[in-house]
Order: sequence, then structure tokens, then C-alpha cells
Amino acid sequence: MGKNATNSTPHATRPTGGANQAGSSFIPMKSPLSLRDQLSLMKGRGLLVEDEASALSHLAESNYYRLRGYWLTLESDGAFIPGTTFDDIWEIYLLDAELRDWVWRALAPIEVKARTSFAYHMSMALGPLAHEDSNNFLSSKSHARSMGNFKRERDRALDDGVPCVVHNMGKYGDLPIWAAVEVMSMGTVSQLYGNLADSAAYPNGTSVRAAVARDFGAKPFILRSWLRHLTYVRNICAHHSRLFNRVMTTRPTMISPDSAYKGDKQFPTLLVIRRIFESSWPQRWDDLGTELSAIVGRHPGVSLAPMGFPIDWKRPLRIR
Repeated sequence: MGKNATNSTPHATRPTGGANQAGSSFIPMKSPLSLRDQLSLMKGRGLLVEDEASALSHLAESNYYRLRGYWLTLESDGAFIPGTTFDDIWEIYLLDAELRDWVWRALAPIEVKARTSFAYHMSMALGPLAHEDSNNFLSSKSHARSMGNFKRERDRALDDGVPCVVHNMGKYGDLPIWAAVEVMSMGTVSQLYGNLADSAAYPNGTSVRAAVARDFGAKPFILRSWLRHLTYVRNICAHHSRLFNRVMTTRPTMISPDSAYKGDKQFPTLLVIRRIFESSWPQRWDDLGTELSAIVGRHPGVSLAPMGFPIDWKRPLRIR
């Protein structure tokens, strides 16, 4: 691992000398450090290590550069805040892992419902191949990109022998929307929904956008934002990336009662999840809230402020 890592996200180095294979100028790559040298580097910056064997084991299983993102709140001017221990960093890491698992499980039924509602209303209003008709969408260019993604997803599923894909492709040469959503990524579903035109509607004039949004107890522009944001969060969780203290580059639009908590941290995500559960599965939110409270309770020394949690965070989430 390179010396003097100062950020949890890799960044290109400014060209100041040397040359790479293509002739561009870069500084020489840093040499790797052994696990013991990594720990020595941390200690040299003021970190207290009470159990070196345990710390080395954690470094071996979590990667120094990955772990680096978890101590950003525990350092100042390139050194650890006096009194900071390796265990302090590891507690943040464990909290983040548990929170990420909680979010992943909470997102699963939301994703399935989004696929189901989108397929149902598209097919009932516009027919089994409505997703392929660019006239149902605002931007034909965006629709073409979505269809390109879908066809790659469909072809992979066909190669993998997914039964519903093999059956429909063999019988019809195409996938009806109710089968198509089973192989679409959440990103593709979100993009298609966000690109729907108001003219994509039932005979009575109700747009598919509005019908799907009604299933989630939201307005179309709100649901569009939520699905886009939750797709972003889902991908973070799927790649086991850090949530703690992360700047969320895709922010959700908050409804008026939650507007005081808007921002680019993690608390708005939890509020969006809560709103969807209270609309779709209200009886399940109490259990999820209890789990979330227990996760936080297992790591009492970790500050929630870097994730945008207010002091009274349980109240807006309606957690007992």
C-alpha cells in the first residue's frame, strides 16, 4: 500500500515528472507496504494500537486503503486526533457494515415492487411491449440507451438459461414487459420510469407515471428522484462500498415534512426508505426501526453526525 494516503477515494496524480507507457507525465508509483509497515505508518501519525495482532488481522481482511475512509473524521492536519485508537476506527467500520446490510435488506422489497408496478401499469395501459416503443418516452436518445442496457441484460440471461427468458424468446422472439423487468437492472427500470412521457397513459388519461407513483404513495417527480437515488444507494451496497461519511452525489428530493433533513449524507436515504415502507408495508417498519436502533446501540462510541443524523434521529424515523 502506498505511503501518505490522504483520501478514501483514488484520485489521479497531477503530471509532474516521469512518463507512463503512453508518454504522459506522472510521478513514480509508490511502493507497497507490508501489513506491519501499514500499521507502523498509522502509529507514526499518532494512532494508539492496544492489540497489534488484532489490528494486523483487520488490515489483512479489510485493506488499508478501504479502511482509510473510516478514519477521516478522526484526524486533523494529517495526524490522528490525540487518543484515537485502532479500535475506534474498527467500530466505525463495523457500524457501517451492519448499516449497509440493513439498507440492502430494506431496499429488496422496494426494488421488487418498483419492477412489478412499472411492468403492471405499462402492460395494462399500453401493451406487453410498451417498454420498447420510444413514443412512450420523453427522450428517444435516453430510451435507446436504456434499451441497449436491457438487451445486454436479456442476452446475458438467455446465455445463463434463465427459464422465463428462454421460454419467451423461444416462443415469441421477445420479452413482454412483465418478463423483461425480471432481467432488467434496477438502474434500467429507474431510467425508463424517469423518462416516461405523460402521453404514456391509460385510456382514461391516467399516466403510467402517476399510476406507479400512486402505488408508492408519492407524486411522480418525487418517485422519479427516489428511484434514482435508491438505485445509487443499492449499487453502493452491492459493491460493499462505504456509506459512512460518504457524500451522496445523487440526492433524493424530500417531501415537505422531511425537508429539514435534506442533504448529501445518509440520513435522507433512511427517511425515503421509511416513507416507502409506511406507504407500502407499514407493519414492517417497526421491526426495521428496531433493528436499526439495535445496530446503532451496538456501537455507542461512533458519532452519527458524519452521516447527517440529527440528535433526535429516532423521532423523524418514528423509531420507538
